[in-house]
Amino acid sequence: MDNNLLESLLDLEEDFYKEGYDLGAADGAEAGYTEGSVFAVEKGFEKFLEVGRLYGKALVWAQRLASTNTTSAPNPEPPGHATEEIDDIFLGPSACKEMASFPHSSRLAKNLDTLLELVDPASLPMENTEEAVTDVDERLKGAVIKAKLIQRALGEREDTSDIHPNARGTQASGDGTGSIEDISSLNIRH
Repeated sequence: MDNNLLESLLDLEEDFYKEGYDLGAADGAEAGYTEGSVFAVEKGFEKFLEVGRLYGKALVWAQRLASTNTTSAPNPEPPGHATEEIDDIFLGPSACKEMASFPHSSRLAKNLDTLLELVDPASLPMENTEEAVTDVDERLKGAVIKAKLIQRALGEREDTSDIHPNARGTQASGDGTGSIEDISSLNIRH
């Protein structure tokens, strides 16, 4: 009987280790699922916030282009041209009319059409599948590139709003062209 008592004492540490490991694995699996779900929601929100921001900019640009076309072009372009879709989006906000208009260009209209197609909320997939996530990532990447092209074509500065985590609170001076002589966009490293 003394042998069984001593053997159970020797196995006591291993029993407690196994019990603690099993409890930790169960708690970790539950916490990991919860933390993963929260992380997925945060990342999805960030992506769709950026898509929404780009969509808003594209709508404003489309409005400015449409108002430029209605005031400066007496005879409209042939049907099926890129500006036909832009005219359908005409929203008529008074803020867009107060903004400076820009010269019409077919390349600009084509880039704007592409941007609007990439960030159209009605066409974005909302499923939680690998293909849908990849599609949203690719469309967001392409939309960012198109937005930069349009900004450069219009001579606008790339914005550094609070949405971007690397943005500092200060506005940089300079002409905003991004040329090598314009050092205003450089951040000082400390």
